[in-house]
Formats: sequence, C-alpha cells, structure tokens
Amino acid sequence: MIDSIFTDISLFEQEFSNNLEKMLKNDELGVFILVLANALADEKLWRTLKPALMQKFEQLKTGDIQGAKDDVAVFQQLQNLDLNELTPTIYKTLGNFELQYNPLRALRPQRMSGEKTSGISKAFDANDFNFNKPFLQKELFWQGNFFSKHISLFYNKFPFAKLHGLVVVEADKQHPQHLTHKLHQFAWMMANSVGLNIKGFSLAYNSYGAYASVNHFHLQCFVRDTPLPLEGDEKFPLVNHRFNSVGDAWTFIESLHRDEQPYHLIYRDHEILCIVRQRQDDYQHADWTAGFAWYEACGGVNTATLEDYDQLSEAQLNEELLKLKIT
Repeated sequence: MIDSIFTDISLFEQEFSNNLEKMLKNDELGVFILVLANALADEKLWRTLKPALMQKFEQLKTGDIQGAKDDVAVFQQLQNLDLNELTPTIYKTLGNFELQYNPLRALRPQRMSGEKTSGISKAFDANDFNFNKPFLQKELFWQGNFFSKHISLFYNKFPFAKLHGLVVVEADKQHPQHLTHKLHQFAWMMANSVGLNIKGFSLAYNSYGAYASVNHFHLQCFVRDTPLPLEGDEKFPLVNHRFNSVGDAWTFIESLHRDEQPYHLIYRDHEILCIVRQRQDDYQHADWTAGFAWYEACGGVNTATLEDYDQLSEAQLNEELLKLKIT
C-alpha cells in the first residue's frame, strides 16, 4: 500500500513544505543549511521562511558553532555571505541547455565525487559519510515500507530540482552505491506507482565513477513538469538509451557492469533512460563546475556564480559535455 503523501502532488508539496518549517526549531547547523538551501530552491518557500531563517542564522552565529565537519565548513562559508542578498534559484535556456544559478550548490561538500575511482563499485565503509549517521536522522522527510522494502526519504541538502529528495533503500543493510537486480526492480516499481499519482515523478541514479557523492545506496527523487533537455536534442552528444522493459534495461546495465562502465539512470512512469559516459577520473572538468552528474549529463547545468550564469556560452557547455562522450 502506498503512503498517502505519494498519492497526490498537493499532499507531497504540503508535507515537504511543512516539515521544512518545523525543522527550523532545531538548532543543528546541518538542519539550518538544509532548510536554507531548500527555501532558496523555491521562491514561494523563500518568501515564507526567510524571516525565520534570518533569525536562526543570527542565533547560530552568536553561539558555539558545533556540528558535523562538513556542516561547520559550509556554515563558515555562509558567514561570508549576506543572506539578505540571496535570491531564489533562477533559470534560463541556452540553446539545448537548461542553466540555473544556485549559489548554495557551490558550498556542497564533494565527498566521494572528489575521490579517485576504479571499477564499478567499492565496499561500504561505515566510517565514511553515510545515511545511517545519527546527526542525519533529523534531515529525514519520511520513512516507511514501500513494496516490502524499508525506505528513508531525506531532503536533498543542496537541491537543484523540484521536490528534490534522496531515497535510501534498506539503509540498515548498508548497500554500497551499486545497482543490483532487486534494487533496479524496486526503482522501476516505485517510479511507476508514484508516477501514476504524481505526474513527472522520477528517480535518478549516479553510478560509482559517475559523480555519485555517497557510497550508500540511494536514488534521487524529483518532480519535473517538462522533458529533460537531452530529450529535445536529436544531436545530443552522449550515448543514451531508452527502455520500456525493466528486464531489457537490466540486461544492458549488466553489460555496463561487466565493462566497469559508469552511467546514469532516470526511472519514470514506465520508462528508463540510461546515459553512458566517461569515468569522472578520465577527464579534467572546467573550473566553473564541480563535475557533471545525472542532471548535467541530461543537459542541465548548475552554475555557482552569477558571472558564470550570465557569461557561459552554449559552445562552452557543449565542450564540457563532449568530455563525457565515449570515444
């Protein structure tokens, strides 16, 4: 049985917003950063939460700054910004690319996405950042059983999509970020079932070596009203495949695993999109990006400065995307 929040977009949005507001009563740095980033991702949320966020920011600045190492580092950078001057994420289309200016995204810790990788997976390490860390439990949006698997739905701490969350499947089993047949089937079923009620609901997966940032199995959920940029571009440079059969998709994914080939997946209502790309270690990305994960590989681009947002050209974006092309 599907929980009620997944049966209607308005219920999902309301729960998403209400929980953020409640979380501001918490004094932890990580929770504040999460609420701030999510509010800035939505103009309506920003208008609603800005006064409380400003008050909490001043309170945290005058106190003893304590928290997880990553959160302290991000908060120290926030103190160099004027929160009054921050504005919600803005978007524009540049040729076949979708750009967004998202200043807080630049503060996101790289974690595993900055590491050297080899192969198609690595063993789970409880000492590394993972979703079972006690301090992260305050960042939960929802948890419960879904098709016989227990899932934990976290807010994305640095969102770049509508209703952006992290779906952690069977967190206590400590699955590494490596897709198995059962996890693949689960993603297909969840995307299809929720997609029946929430139009545009999708799940994204970054494989190991394709800028996955956490080695604890997770999917990214989001809701999108329009097609991804690559879908309107017949000359899109990256190899991408579309499947309407979960079995056919798995046969292809298994071949990528055998070849230790990094990739991205998008699961949505009765369709799976697979983008094959160069390993993150095999090229040097431009200074204006932290690396291309699933969104960028689909033609979306996060920019961390207004200058980049205003001045990057379609040729530069295409040049960066071509670095991911398998030759």
